[in-house]
Amino acid sequence: MRKIKKSIGILLAISMLVSLCACGGTSGTQGNETTEQLKEKTTESGDSSSEEQVTLDLFVNHTWWPLQSWSGSVPEYITDQTGVNINVTVAADSQQLPLMISSGELPDLIYTDNTGNMISLLSDPDLCWSWEDLMSEYNPGYTFDEGRAKIYRMDTDGKFYTIRNNYSTPEELEEYDAALVGVTVPTIRKSIYEELGSPEIKTTEDFYNLLIEVKNKYPNLIPCVFNTNWTGAGQTSCQFLTDFGLVNADFAYDEDKDEVCYYIFQDGRLDYYKFMNRLYREGLMIAENYAFNNEDESYQYAYNLQCFAYIKGSNAKELNQECATLGTDQDWMDLHVALNYDTSWKNYDRNIGWSGLFISKNCKDPEAAATLLGYLFSDEGMRTAFWGIEGEMWNWSEDNKYPVFCKEYTDNEWQEKNGLTEWGLLSGTWATERLANYNPDDEYVDELLMLSNQAKEKTVSCPAVGLVIPDADSDEQTIKSKLDTMVTNEEMKIFLAESEDACEKAYNDMLNLAREQGADNLNAWANEMYQAAKATMEN
Repeated sequence: MRKIKKSIGILLAISMLVSLCACGGTSGTQGNETTEQLKEKTTESGDSSSEEQVTLDLFVNHTWWPLQSWSGSVPEYITDQTGVNINVTVAADSQQLPLMISSGELPDLIYTDNTGNMISLLSDPDLCWSWEDLMSEYNPGYTFDEGRAKIYRMDTDGKFYTIRNNYSTPEELEEYDAALVGVTVPTIRKSIYEELGSPEIKTTEDFYNLLIEVKNKYPNLIPCVFNTNWTGAGQTSCQFLTDFGLVNADFAYDEDKDEVCYYIFQDGRLDYYKFMNRLYREGLMIAENYAFNNEDESYQYAYNLQCFAYIKGSNAKELNQECATLGTDQDWMDLHVALNYDTSWKNYDRNIGWSGLFISKNCKDPEAAATLLGYLFSDEGMRTAFWGIEGEMWNWSEDNKYPVFCKEYTDNEWQEKNGLTEWGLLSGTWATERLANYNPDDEYVDELLMLSNQAKEKTVSCPAVGLVIPDADSDEQTIKSKLDTMVTNEEMKIFLAESEDACEKAYNDMLNLAREQGADNLNAWANEMYQAAKATMEN
């Protein structure tokens, strides 16, 4: 097998040691070798600095992926640290990877999310290396953070074949206050709010009363416009769901019963529907809001200052930037409050990560892949993959709580030139992503920190629920697909009901229709899957 270059091995050992000593703790996963063990490995590897770099082929299963090549200062830096260069191929369509899997002709590396059940399909010992087996053979002594790894262990063999990025343990989020948990809040017209005396808004009822006051005093304004993708109709991503302690899709978790159900059966959902229906019946939003073809149609009401509130969630900066471009007043502000926080507000964190990196059994150089993997999932590697080169592009704050970036960092062209992307480079945690977005100079940084800390206090971490995913072409997937389509149609009857009684009846009708389409069987299966996933994670 190709040996790791001595100079690279020594540099990696030093960088990992510095990272561990300077940063204290971990922001994700890391090798657990001692300094002496690392020195022994680099000594045994011998000096092969004259050897050429290994090039591995990577298939990125995201047609929109912005980086078409492994170029720029950051990818080149990662290559310098590992001796591994990467030849990137970005998917042209959604059929390429399934065809590769069926033919067995997989490249060295694959990066994919679970769309089409790809992560489940690739977590197969005949197709890909389990990470434990790969490291045991080619990078002995390296281990991954079990807090993350346990989520991805397969019930068939107990091994994990990837660790998805965009996931952090609750402990990691607690460690970094600046890893902000986003709380979606209403965006409103500042001048009008101040003219009304800047009333205290703490609940959805307070917000409703504010809209009523706007309707009465400013009859030419639409009190509230929802972003087309955030109305709740079929999208189920409306801000107010969290305010009522609800989830936005798939399966909901009942922490008292330790059970899951298809999300429309979650306790408290009728209260949310009644609130949304009341906004419509009281003329606080327009029925056309549910008929827009795209979000640009809803945005026009905000850009032209034709509405008082625009509901997408913490959207003031974006709206003011566009208003400045159009020459209209930059009059938008975010109402920094978690509505209903003292009662129903709750965040169910079912996140299990996003895309994952796989090492195929066809990999031409597994040792090089193990070296790359070890670096990318060390603290230094994940930060480099997400934030860039330390000392050149960012440095830790004085208290080591968040990265401070160079002034060019937010420029898209600069990021593209240096090979950075907001999704990171094949590794990274939810915390590294959140820390990248932290701006200590933000005008509202204190409010954002307050909201984030509140959210962390009322977050229920339940990643096992996120693992309840029907297999492609299974009976459960067929039922769920029918239910998802049905909800899109039936919710419209709920939102646009002519009375509160009619709203409640439409909701109950939707539940009955869901049961007729197999919801009870789906819920029974989901609970079995949840309990099995939880047991695997706890072992």
